[in-house]
Amino acid sequence: MKIQTLLAALFALSTLSLSAVTPQTWSTTSADEFLSGDFEKGFAVTAKGELKPGPTIRKIVSIDDPFVLAQATDSDGTIYLGTGNSGKVYRLRGGKLEEIFKADEPEVYAVALAKGKLYAASSPYGKIYEIDLKSLAAKVLFKPEGAYVWALAIHPDGSLLAATGLEGKIVKISGDGKPTNFFDAPESHIRSLAVAGRNRILAGGADQGRIYEIDASGKGRALYDSSFTEITAITIDAASGYAWAAAVTSTLPSVAPPRPQQGAATQTQQPEEKKPESGDASVSVDVSFSYDESATPSVGAKTGASEIYRIAPDGFVELAGRLEKETVYGLAASASDRVFAATGPNGRVYEIANGDLALTGVVAAKQAVSIAKLGSTLTLTTTNGGAVYAFEPGASAEAEFRSAAQDCLRFSSFGAYRMTGTALEGCDCSLSFRSGNSSTPDNTWSDWTKPTKGTTGSVSAPPARYIQWKLNLDRPSAQMRIDSFDISFVNRNLAPILDSVTVMDPGAVFVSASYPASPQVLEATNPDEYGIFNSLDLPRERNDPGKRLFRKGYRTISWRAHDDNGDSLRADLHFRRIGESAWLRLRENVTEGRMNFDASQLPDGRYEVRLTLSDEPGNPQGALATVRDGIELVVDNTPPAISSRAEGTKVRVRVSDAQSPVVKAEYAIEAKEWVRMTPIDGIADSPVEEFELDAGAIRGKFVIVRVVDEHYNVATSSVRVE
Repeated sequence: MKIQTLLAALFALSTLSLSAVTPQTWSTTSADEFLSGDFEKGFAVTAKGELKPGPTIRKIVSIDDPFVLAQATDSDGTIYLGTGNSGKVYRLRGGKLEEIFKADEPEVYAVALAKGKLYAASSPYGKIYEIDLKSLAAKVLFKPEGAYVWALAIHPDGSLLAATGLEGKIVKISGDGKPTNFFDAPESHIRSLAVAGRNRILAGGADQGRIYEIDASGKGRALYDSSFTEITAITIDAASGYAWAAAVTSTLPSVAPPRPQQGAATQTQQPEEKKPESGDASVSVDVSFSYDESATPSVGAKTGASEIYRIAPDGFVELAGRLEKETVYGLAASASDRVFAATGPNGRVYEIANGDLALTGVVAAKQAVSIAKLGSTLTLTTTNGGAVYAFEPGASAEAEFRSAAQDCLRFSSFGAYRMTGTALEGCDCSLSFRSGNSSTPDNTWSDWTKPTKGTTGSVSAPPARYIQWKLNLDRPSAQMRIDSFDISFVNRNLAPILDSVTVMDPGAVFVSASYPASPQVLEATNPDEYGIFNSLDLPRERNDPGKRLFRKGYRTISWRAHDDNGDSLRADLHFRRIGESAWLRLRENVTEGRMNFDASQLPDGRYEVRLTLSDEPGNPQGALATVRDGIELVVDNTPPAISSRAEGTKVRVRVSDAQSPVVKAEYAIEAKEWVRMTPIDGIADSPVEEFELDAGAIRGKFVIVRVVDEHYNVATSSVRVE
């Protein structure tokens, strides 16, 4: 359970500068958060999300072959191993490893035991060998037509079942080597096999990713159509009849690889011998063959998510667990509600019990391929470092766990740590920390800090963006549980960032719902263009927050800013006339991203504004600020001047403005609609513009000329022609 106390926060504050932003806490509390770390040795994770001492993991033996692909365990504890890439079969007995057979082909993907005999299947284009366990004499029992033999199982009548690809068949082979086509699946590979009883055989396909149930006669049905492409493993709990299957997405060959060419040996070529026939007492394995390794599937090539299914005796299949980033290669049933899964690429063994997923332990070799359970011991084989491991009862004598690297998002200082759980008192815990500025810990990070003892303390790692912790235990108690590990940190305070500043058009303002309705008057358009008289009707939705409206004489400055620490910001605005030195207060403590003011109180001229953004609300004793000067604006409250004179058949109207361009001119005859006037130079964009009217058209009439400058100052004048 996650425990956060005020004490921890206060302790963190005591170790940090008071000028910093608000302290935060990185908490590791859930199973997923613990599982994202590295388990060097001796730790496990419960389904409740507790870090605990793991079982004793003992490497029984290392093997020169890189891949230990399959295992079969005899009742006396003897283990038989199939390997690659040298096609060898080993016997492991009493801790002693001996090679008992070597196939011509490079991979032995499957082995099976039955009545003093060991069956070993080689690939590609291999054979099924029968090895007498007393004399170790070997013979070819059967040579499949297909390129691969993925799995072997003993039929209830004592014959051998072989799962093959690329033809997707199960072949039944009698004791004298006679084959019959037992089951033909509608996919390219039968990848896994298990015998559930006298009349029940389970098989997993690859291509469609289906689980099949087959009776003793070979009649089968699909129990489940997985969304994944391959059923890598099937195991059965003999006592209950419940079975388990693992599904992954992978790409097995869809076409046969080139057949091996005899004579292209990788060692000294031996004289060619007569090929043994089925039933021969022994087989020569001296001749080697060349083959295309790229065409041979490599265990460990698969990546991505996996699912584990529970299969009831009546054929009902349900999802029991899911791993998002790991591939399940092997399963070992322990009970109707319990199964162990061997995975890659992190060498982890998981346990599913009553629908809950827990990490049992981790081996150094990163691909755990096959797993078997005998009594209270789990036996695991690995690739990319061929070895056999035993998971034995009792807590490991020592344990080491390294957390995932935590991204604090900004350069940060670190404060206190706190570890909570069960039976932590008196445990020999050593905690170390390191920090860096790259997402993956490497030699650019700081060294691990000197180990500290205790469940609380200070993190002495240097300030950085990323932080990682390491826990070492000596002689841990089996009852020990760690359910929470917290580290307090605080981001380095950064000055606010001003993204943009905009001086809006003259008269543009924004009002919110809190703006008083009366006696304020705001105009939605300026000026009204639908007659000589402006309307004072209020615009619809005028009180909507942030609605842009118009009010003559007002200026609005808006800005966009952010703070990488997430601090609240405030703005102070000052102004001065260009050419003067003293800054005068315009507005302070503005918390919104804009500010409008009545510029009609200022004399006409050019002004500049200084905007100061501060994170003081969140940093009262160490605030940082960003200042932007030179935000220019023009104040113009004086209407243009209008004069007119007659010149022959035309009346020339001259308009001039001291501060801003004339943007519109129009006239009305006898107080009717306004008619737009076009300047003589073709565009209204200068402080001085001239226009012409037809003297004959307006002679003896009441004519009004109206002009507007860029700041919406309006001037009118009458024009008379007698």
